[in-house]
Amino acid sequence: MSELSELFARDPLGYTDQDIETIVKRMREAQTQFDLGIKVPVAERKRKSANDLLDKIGPVTDDILKQLGLEK
Repeated sequence: MSELSELFARDPLGYTDQDIETIVKRMREAQTQFDLGIKVPVAERKRKSANDLLDKIGPVTDDILKQLGLEK
């Protein structure tokens, strides 16, 4: 876990001045990179419809719907 992630995982009421300075510094660096157009590569995400997902898991039977509380 990164230093920033560890800070965000903690209770903010317990932050020291140094913790706040670290957060502000890292967020300003990220904003500068964004403003300059330097983007961190992000995995391409494809939106899928509910039907596409259902096709992957197979047929949904009445028994499964009943177990989920989604009876027809």
